[in-house]
Amino acid sequence: MAKELTAEELAQRALDVDVVKESDLRPIWGELGTHNVDCEQFKKLLVRRGLLTNFQIERLLQGLRAGFFYGDYKVLYLVGSGTFARVYRATHRENNELYAIKVLRKSKSDDLEEAELFRREGELGMGLKHPNIVAIHEVVSKGKIHFLVMDFVEGNNLRDFAKVRGKLEPLEATRIAEGMVAGLSYAFQKGVTHRDLKMSNVILSSDGASKLVDFGLAGLGGTGIEDIGDGGNQRAIDYAGLERSSNVRKGDNRSDIFFAGCIYYQLLCGRAPMNETRDRAQRLNKSRFKDIVPITKISPELPFPLVRVVNKALEFDVERRYQLPGEMLADLKLAVKRVKQHGDGQPMARMESVPMEGHDESGEARKLMIVESDTKMQDLLRALFKKRGYRVLVISDPERVFQRFYEDSQMADVLLVSAGNLGAAAVTMFNRLGEESATKHVPAVLLLGDQQGGWQDQGGLGPQRAVIQMPLKSRQLREAILGVLRGEG
Repeated sequence: MAKELTAEELAQRALDVDVVKESDLRPIWGELGTHNVDCEQFKKLLVRRGLLTNFQIERLLQGLRAGFFYGDYKVLYLVGSGTFARVYRATHRENNELYAIKVLRKSKSDDLEEAELFRREGELGMGLKHPNIVAIHEVVSKGKIHFLVMDFVEGNNLRDFAKVRGKLEPLEATRIAEGMVAGLSYAFQKGVTHRDLKMSNVILSSDGASKLVDFGLAGLGGTGIEDIGDGGNQRAIDYAGLERSSNVRKGDNRSDIFFAGCIYYQLLCGRAPMNETRDRAQRLNKSRFKDIVPITKISPELPFPLVRVVNKALEFDVERRYQLPGEMLADLKLAVKRVKQHGDGQPMARMESVPMEGHDESGEARKLMIVESDTKMQDLLRALFKKRGYRVLVISDPERVFQRFYEDSQMADVLLVSAGNLGAAAVTMFNRLGEESATKHVPAVLLLGDQQGGWQDQGGLGPQRAVIQMPLKSRQLREAILGVLRGEG
């Protein structure tokens, strides 16, 4: 059994590693009246007077002689520990100012490639000065000692914060997301992407500001899609999996946008969008990124403008995703304004029911193609459906419809063919829509004029096809469109 230290022995160890000075200890001994005191009493007095921390005392009791200082910075506490590095709260020897020291783990310091990556990551981060990014002030890389000197942010990372708080109020979650995306946008303008965006790499300060940490993996060695074997960088697996699955180049800035969407999703509904696992094969699986449960199925009460931002950020198709962090930031700000206008930020069941009609379950606007040659009718139909949230495309030439669909099979989600002016050509076109390979999957409605009832039986019907006749109310026309979309034509 190890011999218990005396107060004098503990004091000597502290002097040997230079965490205290003789002048610091004299008032302590004077207050105690003797050196022959209980060690526990001595420890408590040292902590109470601010001369040592419990973390420092524990290391001294273990007989450790290293790790009390990194350069000019005295370590006070361990703040966080990860696979690659530990983060300490520290003060400067001279001015006693508070900093965070991020130290590369010894096991990684022995790896020259990891050490070089850490150094370059720090140097890249030093160029980023923004309120929503934790500033790096100094990078030290000497021998096997590698550390970064950063601002110390009083607060918690989002992972720990979410464990306590769970699901946040919509506007609180959005404010946090705004700050996060503002940092991404600034960094992108400086030519830097994050490459490791996750809940634990966003710090929420005590005053509510969100700040990004651990920039720098983009463009550095060992982080690409080609490096996802057993020796690949663990920090790049999720990014590599996403980019390989969606067939984009390494370092695509839209990957940061996707993972920002993941964080926003979790803040809004209290649940991560993707299954969290350490299994490499599962983390690289395409379905993990593609088959995310729509947030409205988990939290249907969420304000619709916020849902739209989440859905666009999490688009698996990179061309439909936000292309720049600045675009996402602008939409977040606009969404907040809309939510406040409709209820002071309180959760609302999908905002208004009317605009939701033109959107699918994921919140994406449905694309409606209207085939109509009369300009007045075009304007009338366009206004009717745009008001309901549809994205409307009007075409007057039936032949051009087929050309457009052969160029892009996703041109429209539903078709409305108006026979009023087109006459029999509209019926022929409607039937052809159900036969052509490029269009037979597209729901369609044939709208006959009030004198065209004789063509009712000439239009081919089915679950995704319907024929209706004027005169009718706008509600009936809208219900016909929704019916074929649901396969109830």
